[in-house]
Amino acid sequence: MNIHEIAKKAVAMPDRSGFSSAPNVSFRHSNNVGIFLKSFFEKLNRRRARYCVLHGYEGLPDYAPSDVDMAVASEHLQLAEDMIFETARNLEFRVVQKLYYDIPRCFYYVVAFRDENGHPGVIQIDILNDDPGIGRYLLPTETLLTRTREFKGFRIPSSPVEACYLLIKKIVKGVWLPEHEKKFRIILRDDSPAARAFMKQIFGNNGMTVIDKLLDETDRKRKNFFLQELRRILFLRYTLLKPRRTIVQAIWLVKRILERLAEPTGLVVVLVAPDGGGKSTIADHLLQRLGFAFRNITRMHWRPYLLPPPRKLLRPGTWHEPETPNHTPHDSQANGKLNSLIRFGYYAMDYLMGFLPKILWPKIRTHLVMIERYYYDFLIDRKRYRLDIPDFLPELVMHLIPHPDLIFLLSGSPETIHARKQEISLDEISRQLVVIESLAVRIPNAHFIDIDQPLESEVTQIEDIILKTLQSRLLKQRGHR
Repeated sequence: MNIHEIAKKAVAMPDRSGFSSAPNVSFRHSNNVGIFLKSFFEKLNRRRARYCVLHGYEGLPDYAPSDVDMAVASEHLQLAEDMIFETARNLEFRVVQKLYYDIPRCFYYVVAFRDENGHPGVIQIDILNDDPGIGRYLLPTETLLTRTREFKGFRIPSSPVEACYLLIKKIVKGVWLPEHEKKFRIILRDDSPAARAFMKQIFGNNGMTVIDKLLDETDRKRKNFFLQELRRILFLRYTLLKPRRTIVQAIWLVKRILERLAEPTGLVVVLVAPDGGGKSTIADHLLQRLGFAFRNITRMHWRPYLLPPPRKLLRPGTWHEPETPNHTPHDSQANGKLNSLIRFGYYAMDYLMGFLPKILWPKIRTHLVMIERYYYDFLIDRKRYRLDIPDFLPELVMHLIPHPDLIFLLSGSPETIHARKQEISLDEISRQLVVIESLAVRIPNAHFIDIDQPLESEVTQIEDIILKTLQSRLLKQRGHR
């Protein structure tokens, strides 16, 4: 699920602390945004960098409704990155992501900070560099930087370039909203002859005819039809009729894919706790508050589920998905040693086979992968899974199971956990907490989180560790490069 879809659909969910888990987008109006962008643009201007903010610049630098789309000349591409890191360092912000998202050299930077309410916020800077004009938006960088204009302390494109770039971007994305058309008409009104002449170079005579029809049409479906027609025209002019461009595209695409495979930009996080430890509540908050640092989110409970539940595999006609979670997991008895060994082997195979498609692949695609329990639950609470197996077996197999990037061991007083969820006895909760505490010396990247503190403090502590991990990983990769 896309994080922006979650932000649209989610509602506030008050809990025991009164802390709301609704997606916090107030950081867009934070003073930190203006402070960072003003300093960043000043540094670029001082170094006479050739750049421009391509669109959506009206509220900048004080307010960034989404990412800041920029074109940067090749000779200043490294300078722009250095200035992002330098500005973040001076303000004690964190650069936590650099995503190589398009060819030939298009990078998406995520700078993390805390807003006035202490919630995490991000500044997203999208830098485009495409000298040969082989990327999805066609226009070479030098064309985008032709005759740039000054606007509120930073550079923006000329009117003809801005109009053409805006139109191409909306054609590629297949979206032409009233606000896009309004902006487009304003640009044409201000510099119509030059803008039309420039667009004619890109779209040709037939394309200009379709553009006029798009602007004259009032029916939404017909507008979408003309948008698709313009897409076909661009495909014909820049793909079918330019095979050399397609070959160069393929070479750059292979390079980008190899880099993404070598340095995945997602993160795999596991929450471990007894029932009542607050795993689901904390996961809700983390996904909604940190989702803007990732492209998407993947949420998982216990195992990858590449393999179906054993009962579904053996009796597909009678098996059905439980309508509610099992609130009394310790009431069922184990089904014998042989049955337990077979099922445990089946589950272990799911972790081994399912890690690549269900966990690693989303990580490569810049997902925040949030898993509750994971394999470690076999060391903590085998009774939940009705397994009568030797104690050494889960320990032995654990060395074969791929480990996540971060593991948070939620621990606290047994009485606090038992008060929240009384289906498991106090003695059993105490036993599980002892096992959880022992996991810290047996698994890598484990962090203890005290669940006796307020939920706000729990979530903030975990957020800081996640952001610090992302920052450290990026700085290490940057050092290698």
